[in-house]
Amino acid sequence: MTNDITLAQTLDGATLDSFLLYLEDMPNTAKTYKSCIKRFKLWLKDQPDAQQPTTNTVRRYKEDLTKRGYKPNTVHLYMVAIKQWFKLLESIGKYPNIAQYVKSGKVNRKSPKSYFEAAQVKEILDQIDQTTQAGKRDYALLVLLFTCGLRTIEASRAKVKDITILGASRVLLVQGKGKADASDYVPLPDHVYTVLTDYLTTHGIDAKDIPACTEPLFTSTSNRSKGQTLSTRSISKICKTRFIKAGFNDPKWTAHSTRHTAGILSLELGHSQRDTQLMLRHASGDTTNIYLHQIGKLGNSATADISKAIFD
Repeated sequence: MTNDITLAQTLDGATLDSFLLYLEDMPNTAKTYKSCIKRFKLWLKDQPDAQQPTTNTVRRYKEDLTKRGYKPNTVHLYMVAIKQWFKLLESIGKYPNIAQYVKSGKVNRKSPKSYFEAAQVKEILDQIDQTTQAGKRDYALLVLLFTCGLRTIEASRAKVKDITILGASRVLLVQGKGKADASDYVPLPDHVYTVLTDYLTTHGIDAKDIPACTEPLFTSTSNRSKGQTLSTRSISKICKTRFIKAGFNDPKWTAHSTRHTAGILSLELGHSQRDTQLMLRHASGDTTNIYLHQIGKLGNSATADISKAIFD
């Protein structure tokens, strides 16, 4: 796609209404995004490249917001809205996605719901010794938590056989909190699947054995409880221990930080609030909206993009 059409032709009321219709299931998000886009339109009018803005135009806008004293959280929110806007424009053939490679920016880490950046996740994972069974387990556990946003109770309840195929996609069936069975799922990126199968080989479980294996996915390696399901308390302890070994020794970092990390990274990578809500299995979009403000199933590639951000 080329910039043969001016952006002014894509910023008319009808196109903006189409964007808001795209967000009709998320009224709070739609209202916020509409405000962000309108402010961007006002700023763009005074720019020399207003008719055919480029990636550098979006970068200048981000810099201008910072210079004008906007808080990091606010700048981040504006950029997420703009990235979603241009993503839609490209998908309907209106204008190239010039915001695709513009980073949303950092946010205030003093939020009570602390999370890690992709590079920090890599630091945590890299310090795990995978030559031991416990090390392979911890590595697989943290990769799954960070990438797919599982709750500790969901990881604790997971069975080996929950790794399965739905349609053309490999997924992990998930038994969420308050659920009687594994009635939900999260897509498994190829890298995450490989990590899990590598870990399972330490238990003598090959890929062909997975569909019929009713054993817990994550089990204890200690002498007193070897082979038993990892409790949520044990999972929390493993996470905390691995964080500290990587230099993240602060009470704010907890096992739930892995879930917040998945949510934030999904939004940072340009995925919609709806994509992120599905990945995290939030019953209400209002819960996912918290992530939007904190940073200012099949066919849903959010988990795959998070995996790429960490490992590629």
